[in-house]
Amino acid sequence: MAKRGDRDEDRSAFETAMRGVKPIKAPDTVRPKRPSERAIPQIPAEEAPVRFEIVRTGERTEATAPGIDRKHLRRLRAGRVAIETRIDLHGLHSVDARETVRRALVEAAEAGQRCALVVHGRGRHSQGDAVLKEALPVWLAEPPVGSLVMAFASATPADGGAGATYVLLRRRVVRKPG
Repeated sequence: MAKRGDRDEDRSAFETAMRGVKPIKAPDTVRPKRPSERAIPQIPAEEAPVRFEIVRTGERTEATAPGIDRKHLRRLRAGRVAIETRIDLHGLHSVDARETVRRALVEAAEAGQRCALVVHGRGRHSQGDAVLKEALPVWLAEPPVGSLVMAFASATPADGGAGATYVLLRRRVVRKPG
């Protein structure tokens, strides 16, 4: 169940996103009937976003994918996993940052790397909220990245603190021929 603080944050994020939006005034608007459950196409599991178990404490965020042992998260949170690649998002707009994260994590997983450090900043030089920091958990859940991620956690102060996130990738599965 969502906590009250989470709902307030969601509401605040929605209001920020909708600031300046004006409703369309079309008197002849026709609203389509809602389709039945059977008519709604189902997203294949490999294409559906992963539902991470996310915990937010102040500025810090951490999460595990379903079925992942929390010992991985404890090691990640403590900075005890070797960083094999760094992804710096400073100065990027959200669309470019999202694509950069997607591309870099897919390449890292294909190369057999296990831990990435995503440097997104804390939003202190942005107008409004920390857009990249807040969007990162959503991007990490989206296909194809979501199926690659085991856990993620805000970095230790030595690696950027709340302005950076460790991302633990799954081990690469090597299929034997035959």
